Amino acid sequence: MIIALTGTPGTGKTSVCALLRQQYRIIDLNALIKEDGLHTGEDEQRGSLVADMDALQARVDELVKDMTATVIIEGHLSHLLTGIDAVIVLRTRPGVLAQRLENRGYQPKKVQENMEAEALDVILVEAVEWHEKVYEAETTTTTSKDAAREICSMIQRLESGELDDLGGYLPGRFDWSEEVFG
Repeated sequence: MIIALTGTPGTGKTSVCALLRQQYRIIDLNALIKEDGLHTGEDEQRGSLVADMDALQARVDELVKDMTATVIIEGHLSHLLTGIDAVIVLRTRPGVLAQRLENRGYQPKKVQENMEAEALDVILVEAVEWHEKVYEAETTTTTSKDAAREICSMIQRLESGELDDLGGYLPGRFDWSEEVFG
């Protein structure tokens, strides 16, 4: 099974995956993009690399082709890949997200952009447009350890086909638009 673990930057993907590495194979898209040169250059305005999605898809396909165990593809672009069995979108209240990004040294414009993306469900909407099985997990107040435990439980249910037990994680649980757009 191939799981995309995605979310706006700052929602906890990397922290959660650091803990999930004990049980699952993790493919870190940001590392692949940087280490394998799977980009078309830098977006100077945003201070980030522009992923070459075709090259990234080909590389991920290569990495997962012979795997029989569950693989988690981590990154805020993972939901844009094909061949994904399910997507888990990490969600964080925009005010908390802003604090996390500021602590990382993000520029105010980039903090605001990410807060707006989270409030408007940008990644969630894209995931739903691309995939049938999409679930949300909130990481506003949970520790990384608790979030990893919750996601592990979700993955176990997906692996066993217990999809009815995932009803509480279906998209549409959060509306944080007023927090950003008042």
